[in-house]
Amino acid sequence: MTRRAAASLCALALLGATSPARARNPWTQAGHVRIGVVRTLDSLNPLLSGQAASTDLAQFLFDGLIRYDDAGNAIPDAATAVPTRANGGISADGKTITYHLRRDLRFSDGVPLRAEDVVYTYRQDVNPHNNVPYHFPYDLPTSVTATDPYTVVVRLKAPSAPFVASFFRCGAQGVILPKHLLANVPDFNRAPFNTHPVGSGPFMVERYDINSTLEMVPNPYWFGGKPGLKRVTYRIIPSENTLLVALRTHEIDFYFGAPEQQYAELRSLPHVSSSAAPSQQYEMVAFNARREPFSDVRVRRAAAKAIDWKNLAATTYLNVDLADWGDIFPKSWAYPNLPDPNPFDLARARALLDEAGWQPGPDGIRTKNGKRLEVTLSTVAGVMVRENAEVALQSQLHAAGFDVQVRNAPANMLFAPYGAGGLLATGKFDLGIYAWTKNPDPDDTQTTGPGYIPPHGANYAGIVDPEMGRLQLRASAVYERGPRRAIYAQLERRFGELLFSHTIVWRANINAWNDDLHGVKPAVAVSDFWNVADWSI
Repeated sequence: MTRRAAASLCALALLGATSPARARNPWTQAGHVRIGVVRTLDSLNPLLSGQAASTDLAQFLFDGLIRYDDAGNAIPDAATAVPTRANGGISADGKTITYHLRRDLRFSDGVPLRAEDVVYTYRQDVNPHNNVPYHFPYDLPTSVTATDPYTVVVRLKAPSAPFVASFFRCGAQGVILPKHLLANVPDFNRAPFNTHPVGSGPFMVERYDINSTLEMVPNPYWFGGKPGLKRVTYRIIPSENTLLVALRTHEIDFYFGAPEQQYAELRSLPHVSSSAAPSQQYEMVAFNARREPFSDVRVRRAAAKAIDWKNLAATTYLNVDLADWGDIFPKSWAYPNLPDPNPFDLARARALLDEAGWQPGPDGIRTKNGKRLEVTLSTVAGVMVRENAEVALQSQLHAAGFDVQVRNAPANMLFAPYGAGGLLATGKFDLGIYAWTKNPDPDDTQTTGPGYIPPHGANYAGIVDPEMGRLQLRASAVYERGPRRAIYAQLERRFGELLFSHTIVWRANINAWNDDLHGVKPAVAVSDFWNVADWSI
């Protein structure tokens, strides 16, 4: 069964054959959905982006080998099946993974998509001249080859359970690019393709006004047939209050990623459907251990213990989300349910700073060797809940002796790759509040692995811990969940000891939409737009 057919059957089941017909809202434009988001974009080429927004747009414009459905299951995309041992896609030794491609794949210019396009894209992922945000999992193979036009064979250095469903997972750094258009491009960093890409997904770009409006229309060659929508207008509106007004006044049909503060009002709006589905996106306070003062783990622990995490989840995030401290989703099969090793304890926070040599000054701010304990706190400008969290953190950290200065930036500056000067990747921050979207697999090599400090990965904390690396290799080397679960409990303990970050909550993806829009199925992982081809209005 194709992705679209499966999703359509689910949508029909949800709607019910006996649902009474009703008149369309007068503001509804048949076949045309207008989406509003707050996040700016660094590129329309997912190869060059680590942003969640890039993963969202990839669902419209591109195919990966696989994608994830609303329940967090890996499902086929350009591949005919997700490789397993049972279907022969994973070799007995776990080192050879085989993906078979559909035979009806075409890019939006009509040119067939073949295995050589996958191999070409892989080579661009590991091309040092391209400003890719990270290399995992593309650094794991020893070779990626096209054995025929419809077969891609990957040989790994070692068995890797996380690799199978993260290699060319539709999203940031996981889409298949057209070799016939890009083979002669020396690097992608300033290529015109980045603002007017050609993919094989259900939609294609008609017009893009950079960080303002993206107009998309159906790809006439998409393998799934005609999408349910005739046009998609994707508007970037960098103010959540303005987005709320735009939904109220029917200038947009779909408000994506609303803050917790707006959820109650969104639920009360007439002719609007809403959701707050828990997701594998953890909202965190991240520490930059690449420079003082957070290069000292005692200072990281002091900051963590100065923050009242439970109060923050309740009063700032309004208990809409799942509160927890680590980087394994509480609903995951691998969740170890360990107590927070760094709970709120202001007295202990002050004692840790004393141990680290930071002494209170006359104004309450601590000093060491004549230097004040001044730190910056950064997040995405215009994101209401995070800006409210910054106010709380400033106050709570001040009580322990920190002087916290807020320096926010647009998402495309904060999350840009290392080569493009991204603030997180280049370490130009002390504390950051942001969210990271995980694959359903609990592997965190990309964000905490010792070999994945930018530009090689997204270990923004910059902590190099060989023990983390050894445990991650052990966990990934087996494909069975039982043995992996015990290792992830050890990894979670080590994560808490080292304090790469401290999770505030696992965010609920809060969306609201015109109730004439059908087929929306918010996802537990990766992207709420996973089945956008099945939406209709």
